Amino acid sequence: MSSSSSLYKQLGLGAAGSPISPSHLLLLVLGAGFLALTVFVVHPNEFRIQSFFSNADCAQPHTPTHVATSPAAENATTPATLARHDDDVRVLIGIQTLPSKYARRNLLRTVYALQATEHPSHAVAVDVRFVFCNVTSPVDAALVSLEIIRHGDIIVLDCTENMDNGKTYTFFSTVARAFPNSSYTYVMKADDDTYIRLGALVESLRGAARRDAYYGLQMPCDRENFYPFPPFMSGMGYALSWDLVEWVATAEESARDRVGPEDMWTGRWLNLAGKAKNRYDMAPRMYNYRGVSPPSCFRHDFVPDTIAVHMLKDDSRWAETLRYFNVTAHLPPSNLYHL
Repeated sequence: MSSSSSLYKQLGLGAAGSPISPSHLLLLVLGAGFLALTVFVVHPNEFRIQSFFSNADCAQPHTPTHVATSPAAENATTPATLARHDDDVRVLIGIQTLPSKYARRNLLRTVYALQATEHPSHAVAVDVRFVFCNVTSPVDAALVSLEIIRHGDIIVLDCTENMDNGKTYTFFSTVARAFPNSSYTYVMKADDDTYIRLGALVESLRGAARRDAYYGLQMPCDRENFYPFPPFMSGMGYALSWDLVEWVATAEESARDRVGPEDMWTGRWLNLAGKAKNRYDMAPRMYNYRGVSPPSCFRHDFVPDTIAVHMLKDDSRWAETLRYFNVTAHLPPSNLYHL
Protein backbone atom coordinates (compact mmCIF):
# COMPACT_ATOMS: atom_id res chain seq x y z
CA MET A 1 0.00 0.00 0.00
CA SER A 2 3.06 2.31 0.08
CA SER A 3 2.62 3.50 -3.51
CA SER A 4 -1.13 3.97 -2.99
CA SER A 5 -0.54 5.93 0.21
CA SER A 6 1.95 8.12 -1.63
CA LEU A 7 -0.66 8.84 -4.33
CA TYR A 8 -3.30 9.66 -1.72
CA LYS A 9 -0.93 12.11 -0.04
CA GLN A 10 -0.12 13.79 -3.37
CA LEU A 11 -3.83 14.26 -3.90
CA GLY A 12 -4.26 15.58 -0.40
CA LEU A 13 -6.67 12.78 0.49
CA GLY A 14 -4.70 10.74 2.97
CA ALA A 15 -3.94 13.36 5.54
CA ALA A 16 -5.48 13.45 8.96
CA GLY A 17 -8.87 15.07 8.94
CA SER A 18 -9.50 14.21 5.27
CA PRO A 19 -13.17 13.25 4.67
CA ILE A 20 -12.02 10.34 2.43
CA SER A 21 -9.75 7.62 3.73
CA PRO A 22 -7.35 5.69 1.44
CA SER A 23 -9.57 2.61 1.65
CA HIS A 24 -12.66 4.61 0.71
CA LEU A 25 -10.89 6.15 -2.28
CA LEU A 26 -9.74 2.73 -3.45
CA LEU A 27 -13.34 1.49 -3.35
CA LEU A 28 -14.49 4.54 -5.36
CA VAL A 29 -11.82 3.94 -8.03
CA LEU A 30 -12.70 0.26 -8.31
CA GLY A 31 -16.41 1.10 -8.54
CA ALA A 32 -15.83 3.64 -11.32
CA GLY A 33 -13.73 1.13 -13.22
CA PHE A 34 -16.46 -1.50 -12.96
CA LEU A 35 -19.06 1.00 -14.18
CA ALA A 36 -16.93 1.93 -17.20
CA LEU A 37 -16.41 -1.75 -18.02
CA THR A 38 -20.16 -2.39 -17.85
CA VAL A 39 -21.11 0.59 -20.01
CA PHE A 40 -18.50 0.37 -22.75
CA VAL A 41 -17.90 -3.37 -22.96
CA VAL A 42 -21.03 -5.15 -21.78
CA HIS A 43 -23.52 -2.68 -23.30
CA PRO A 44 -21.71 -0.91 -26.19
CA ASN A 45 -24.83 -0.79 -28.38
CA GLU A 46 -26.40 1.79 -26.06
CA PHE A 47 -24.10 4.31 -27.78
CA ARG A 48 -25.19 3.35 -31.29
CA ILE A 49 -28.97 3.29 -31.09
CA GLN A 50 -30.54 5.81 -33.47
CA SER A 51 -34.04 5.89 -32.01
CA PHE A 52 -35.77 4.58 -28.94
CA PHE A 53 -39.08 4.63 -27.16
CA SER A 54 -40.52 3.84 -23.77
CA ASN A 55 -43.58 1.60 -23.75
CA ALA A 56 -45.66 2.71 -26.77
CA ASP A 57 -44.46 6.32 -26.88
CA CYS A 58 -42.42 7.76 -29.71
CA ALA A 59 -39.01 9.35 -29.23
CA GLN A 60 -36.97 11.45 -31.58
CA PRO A 61 -34.26 9.62 -33.56
CA HIS A 62 -30.63 10.07 -32.59
CA THR A 63 -27.89 10.85 -35.07
CA PRO A 64 -27.30 7.59 -36.96
CA THR A 65 -24.03 5.80 -37.42
CA HIS A 66 -23.05 4.64 -40.89
CA VAL A 67 -25.19 1.95 -42.51
CA ALA A 68 -26.49 -0.08 -39.59
CA THR A 69 -27.19 -2.79 -42.18
CA SER A 70 -23.42 -3.25 -42.57
CA PRO A 71 -21.71 -4.91 -39.57
CA ALA A 72 -18.32 -3.61 -40.74
CA ALA A 73 -19.55 -0.03 -40.37
CA GLU A 74 -20.74 -0.20 -36.75
CA ASN A 75 -17.97 2.04 -35.43
CA ALA A 76 -17.95 4.53 -38.30
CA THR A 77 -18.04 8.25 -37.78
CA THR A 78 -21.44 9.91 -37.55
CA PRO A 79 -22.60 11.86 -40.65
CA ALA A 80 -22.39 15.26 -39.02
CA THR A 81 -18.62 14.93 -38.50
CA LEU A 82 -17.69 13.67 -41.95
CA ALA A 83 -15.77 15.90 -44.33
CA ARG A 84 -17.60 16.17 -47.64
CA HIS A 85 -16.12 17.02 -51.03
CA ASP A 86 -18.20 18.57 -53.80
CA ASP A 87 -18.53 15.26 -55.64
CA ASP A 88 -19.44 13.22 -52.56
CA VAL A 89 -22.94 11.79 -52.30
CA ARG A 90 -24.51 10.98 -48.93
CA VAL A 91 -28.04 9.58 -49.02
CA LEU A 92 -30.43 8.83 -46.19
CA ILE A 93 -33.06 6.35 -47.40
CA GLY A 94 -36.17 6.23 -45.22
CA ILE A 95 -38.18 3.10 -46.03
CA GLN A 96 -41.76 3.63 -44.92
CA THR A 97 -43.18 0.47 -43.44
CA LEU A 98 -45.27 -0.82 -40.53
CA PRO A 99 -44.05 -2.04 -37.12
CA SER A 100 -45.56 -5.51 -37.67
CA LYS A 101 -43.71 -6.18 -40.97
CA TYR A 102 -40.75 -7.99 -39.42
CA ALA A 103 -40.21 -10.39 -42.31
CA ARG A 104 -40.00 -7.59 -44.87
CA ARG A 105 -37.49 -5.65 -42.78
CA ASN A 106 -35.39 -8.79 -42.35
CA LEU A 107 -35.36 -9.31 -46.13
CA LEU A 108 -34.43 -5.70 -46.85
CA ARG A 109 -31.70 -5.65 -44.21
CA THR A 110 -30.16 -8.71 -45.81
CA VAL A 111 -30.46 -7.32 -49.35
CA TYR A 112 -28.85 -3.98 -48.50
CA ALA A 113 -26.22 -5.43 -46.16
CA LEU A 114 -25.04 -7.71 -48.98
CA GLN A 115 -24.76 -4.75 -51.33
CA ALA A 116 -22.75 -2.82 -48.74
CA THR A 117 -20.47 -5.82 -48.12
CA GLU A 118 -19.85 -6.36 -51.82
CA HIS A 119 -19.25 -2.65 -52.45
CA PRO A 120 -17.92 -0.97 -49.26
CA SER A 121 -18.15 2.49 -50.83
CA HIS A 122 -21.94 2.12 -50.76
CA ALA A 123 -21.75 1.69 -46.99
CA VAL A 124 -20.16 5.13 -46.77
CA ALA A 125 -22.56 6.77 -49.20
CA VAL A 126 -25.94 5.38 -48.07
CA ASP A 127 -27.76 4.97 -44.75
CA VAL A 128 -30.90 2.80 -44.83
CA ARG A 129 -33.50 3.37 -42.11
CA PHE A 130 -36.97 1.92 -41.52
CA VAL A 131 -39.62 4.51 -40.73
CA PHE A 132 -42.96 4.18 -38.99
CA CYS A 133 -45.19 6.17 -36.67
CA ASN A 134 -45.90 5.66 -32.97
CA VAL A 135 -45.89 2.02 -31.91
CA THR A 136 -49.20 1.33 -30.18
CA SER A 137 -49.16 -2.47 -29.86
CA PRO A 138 -47.40 -3.77 -26.71
CA VAL A 139 -46.23 -6.79 -28.71
CA ASP A 140 -44.73 -4.64 -31.47
CA ALA A 141 -43.22 -2.31 -28.86
CA ALA A 142 -41.30 -5.20 -27.27
CA LEU A 143 -40.16 -6.76 -30.55
CA VAL A 144 -39.27 -3.48 -32.24
CA SER A 145 -37.25 -2.55 -29.15
CA LEU A 146 -35.12 -5.64 -29.78
CA GLU A 147 -34.63 -4.59 -33.42
CA ILE A 148 -33.49 -1.13 -32.36
CA ILE A 149 -31.03 -2.54 -29.83
CA ARG A 150 -29.67 -5.06 -32.33
CA HIS A 151 -29.70 -3.08 -35.59
CA GLY A 152 -30.14 0.60 -34.71
CA ASP A 153 -31.80 1.30 -38.06
CA ILE A 154 -35.33 2.35 -37.06
CA ILE A 155 -36.85 5.83 -36.86
CA VAL A 156 -40.12 6.14 -34.93
CA LEU A 157 -42.00 9.29 -35.89
CA ASP A 158 -44.37 11.17 -33.59
CA CYS A 159 -47.51 10.54 -35.64
CA THR A 160 -50.42 8.15 -36.06
CA GLU A 161 -49.62 5.41 -38.55
CA ASN A 162 -50.91 6.33 -42.00
CA MET A 163 -49.96 6.37 -45.66
CA ASP A 164 -51.41 9.62 -46.96
CA ASN A 165 -52.17 11.65 -43.87
CA GLY A 166 -48.86 13.36 -43.20
CA LYS A 167 -46.36 10.56 -42.58
CA THR A 168 -44.01 11.64 -45.36
CA TYR A 169 -44.19 15.27 -44.23
CA THR A 170 -43.38 14.17 -40.67
CA PHE A 171 -40.46 12.08 -41.93
CA PHE A 172 -38.83 14.94 -43.87
CA SER A 173 -39.43 17.52 -41.14
CA THR A 174 -38.20 15.19 -38.37
CA VAL A 175 -35.00 14.42 -40.27
CA ALA A 176 -34.35 18.12 -40.88
CA ARG A 177 -34.70 18.90 -37.18
CA ALA A 178 -32.81 15.81 -35.95
CA PHE A 179 -29.72 16.37 -38.13
CA PRO A 180 -29.27 20.17 -38.35
CA ASN A 181 -25.59 19.91 -39.36
CA SER A 182 -25.97 16.81 -41.46
CA SER A 183 -23.61 15.80 -44.25
CA TYR A 184 -26.47 14.18 -46.16
CA THR A 185 -26.79 15.59 -49.66
CA TYR A 186 -30.13 13.85 -50.34
CA VAL A 187 -32.95 12.28 -48.36
CA MET A 188 -34.99 9.60 -50.11
CA LYS A 189 -38.44 8.36 -49.18
CA ALA A 190 -39.01 4.78 -50.36
CA ASP A 191 -41.67 2.09 -50.12
CA ASP A 192 -40.92 -1.30 -48.55
CA ASP A 193 -41.92 -3.06 -51.80
CA THR A 194 -39.15 -1.29 -53.74
CA TYR A 195 -35.79 -2.90 -54.50
CA ILE A 196 -33.08 -0.23 -54.79
CA ARG A 197 -29.68 -0.96 -56.31
CA LEU A 198 -27.54 1.28 -54.14
CA GLY A 199 -24.57 1.54 -56.51
CA ALA A 200 -26.74 2.62 -59.43
CA LEU A 201 -28.52 5.13 -57.20
CA VAL A 202 -25.31 6.69 -55.91
CA GLU A 203 -23.67 6.89 -59.34
CA SER A 204 -26.73 8.53 -60.87
CA LEU A 205 -26.88 11.08 -58.06
CA ARG A 206 -23.23 12.04 -58.50
CA GLY A 207 -24.17 13.96 -61.63
CA ALA A 208 -27.20 15.63 -60.05
CA ALA A 209 -27.39 19.11 -58.55
CA ARG A 210 -26.73 19.38 -54.83
CA ARG A 211 -29.41 22.01 -54.29
CA ASP A 212 -33.04 22.46 -55.33
CA ALA A 213 -33.03 18.88 -56.68
CA TYR A 214 -35.98 16.46 -57.00
CA TYR A 215 -35.18 12.94 -58.21
CA GLY A 216 -37.25 9.88 -59.08
CA LEU A 217 -39.70 8.47 -61.62
CA GLN A 218 -41.72 11.44 -62.86
CA MET A 219 -45.47 11.07 -63.16
CA PRO A 220 -47.59 11.30 -65.17
CA CYS A 221 -45.22 9.77 -67.67
CA ASP A 222 -47.77 9.69 -70.50
CA ARG A 223 -49.97 12.79 -70.61
CA GLU A 224 -51.95 11.54 -73.60
CA ASN A 225 -53.30 8.50 -71.78
CA PHE A 226 -53.24 9.65 -68.16
CA TYR A 227 -55.00 12.51 -66.43
CA PRO A 228 -52.63 15.49 -66.67
CA PHE A 229 -51.77 16.00 -63.01
CA PRO A 230 -49.03 18.53 -62.29
CA PRO A 231 -45.71 16.63 -62.37
CA PHE A 232 -44.54 14.72 -59.31
CA MET A 233 -42.20 11.83 -58.54
CA SER A 234 -43.69 8.39 -57.94
CA GLY A 235 -43.90 7.27 -54.33
CA MET A 236 -41.88 4.12 -55.07
CA GLY A 237 -38.80 6.14 -54.12
CA TYR A 238 -37.91 9.79 -54.62
CA ALA A 239 -35.15 11.98 -53.26
CA LEU A 240 -34.94 15.64 -52.25
CA SER A 241 -31.71 17.57 -51.89
CA TRP A 242 -30.98 18.54 -48.30
CA ASP A 243 -32.00 22.19 -48.75
CA LEU A 244 -35.47 21.07 -49.92
CA VAL A 245 -35.79 18.77 -46.90
CA GLU A 246 -35.08 21.77 -44.67
CA TRP A 247 -37.59 23.82 -46.66
CA VAL A 248 -40.33 21.18 -46.22
CA ALA A 249 -39.79 21.33 -42.45
CA THR A 250 -40.50 25.08 -42.32
CA ALA A 251 -42.69 25.90 -45.34
CA GLU A 252 -46.33 26.93 -45.02
CA GLU A 253 -47.19 25.00 -48.19
CA SER A 254 -46.26 21.66 -46.65
CA ALA A 255 -47.40 22.39 -43.09
CA ARG A 256 -50.95 23.32 -44.04
CA ASP A 257 -51.56 20.76 -46.80
CA ARG A 258 -50.55 17.26 -45.73
CA VAL A 259 -53.62 15.12 -46.40
CA GLY A 260 -53.62 13.42 -49.79
CA PRO A 261 -51.58 10.97 -51.90
CA GLU A 262 -48.16 11.57 -50.39
CA ASP A 263 -46.11 11.51 -53.60
CA MET A 264 -48.50 13.83 -55.45
CA TRP A 265 -48.62 16.18 -52.48
CA THR A 266 -44.85 16.42 -52.21
CA GLY A 267 -44.76 17.45 -55.86
CA ARG A 268 -47.64 19.84 -55.18
CA TRP A 269 -45.72 21.66 -52.42
CA LEU A 270 -42.71 22.10 -54.67
CA ASN A 271 -44.78 23.15 -57.69
CA LEU A 272 -46.77 25.77 -55.76
CA ALA A 273 -43.62 27.27 -54.25
CA GLY A 274 -41.66 27.25 -57.50
CA LYS A 275 -39.12 24.90 -55.96
CA ALA A 276 -37.13 21.95 -57.36
CA LYS A 277 -35.83 23.61 -60.51
CA ASN A 278 -33.47 20.66 -60.94
CA ARG A 279 -35.66 17.63 -61.67
CA TYR A 280 -34.36 14.21 -62.61
CA ASP A 281 -36.74 11.75 -64.24
CA MET A 282 -35.01 8.36 -64.01
CA ALA A 283 -37.31 6.46 -66.38
CA PRO A 284 -36.78 3.79 -67.65
CA ARG A 285 -34.26 2.89 -64.90
CA MET A 286 -36.91 3.26 -62.20
CA TYR A 287 -40.12 1.36 -62.89
CA ASN A 288 -42.83 -0.96 -61.61
CA TYR A 289 -42.57 -4.73 -61.76
CA ARG A 290 -44.39 -5.93 -64.85
CA GLY A 291 -45.34 -9.56 -64.28
CA VAL A 292 -48.28 -10.43 -66.56
CA SER A 293 -49.45 -6.82 -66.88
CA PRO A 294 -49.08 -5.00 -70.22
CA PRO A 295 -46.03 -2.74 -70.48
CA SER A 296 -46.45 1.00 -70.04
CA CYS A 297 -44.34 4.09 -69.51
CA PHE A 298 -43.91 3.19 -65.84
CA ARG A 299 -44.07 -0.62 -65.98
CA HIS A 300 -41.81 -2.90 -68.03
CA ASP A 301 -39.48 -5.90 -67.93
CA PHE A 302 -36.23 -5.83 -65.96
CA VAL A 303 -33.34 -3.88 -67.47
CA PRO A 304 -29.64 -4.33 -66.55
CA ASP A 305 -29.04 -0.71 -65.53
CA THR A 306 -32.00 -0.62 -63.14
CA ILE A 307 -31.94 1.81 -60.23
CA ALA A 308 -35.17 0.68 -58.55
CA VAL A 309 -38.03 -1.78 -59.09
CA HIS A 310 -41.39 -1.18 -57.42
CA MET A 311 -44.48 -3.28 -56.63
CA LEU A 312 -42.63 -6.28 -55.21
CA LYS A 313 -45.64 -7.19 -53.14
CA ASP A 314 -44.81 -10.81 -52.31
CA ASP A 315 -41.86 -13.15 -51.89
CA SER A 316 -42.21 -14.66 -55.38
CA ARG A 317 -41.71 -11.24 -56.98
CA TRP A 318 -38.72 -10.56 -54.73
CA ALA A 319 -37.21 -13.94 -55.62
CA GLU A 320 -37.65 -13.30 -59.36
CA THR A 321 -36.06 -9.87 -59.05
CA LEU A 322 -33.11 -11.06 -56.97
CA ARG A 323 -32.47 -13.90 -59.42
CA TYR A 324 -32.44 -11.52 -62.37
CA PHE A 325 -29.82 -9.32 -60.74
CA ASN A 326 -27.71 -12.33 -59.64
CA VAL A 327 -27.91 -11.37 -55.99
CA THR A 328 -27.43 -15.00 -54.88
CA ALA A 329 -24.67 -15.74 -57.41
CA HIS A 330 -21.93 -15.48 -54.78
CA LEU A 331 -23.36 -18.18 -52.54
CA PRO A 332 -20.33 -20.32 -51.62
CA PRO A 333 -20.56 -24.11 -51.97
CA SER A 334 -21.07 -26.06 -48.79
CA ASN A 335 -22.10 -29.51 -47.58
CA LEU A 336 -24.46 -27.82 -45.11
CA TYR A 337 -27.11 -26.88 -47.68
CA HIS A 338 -28.44 -28.25 -50.93
CA LEU A 339 -30.03 -25.56 -53.15
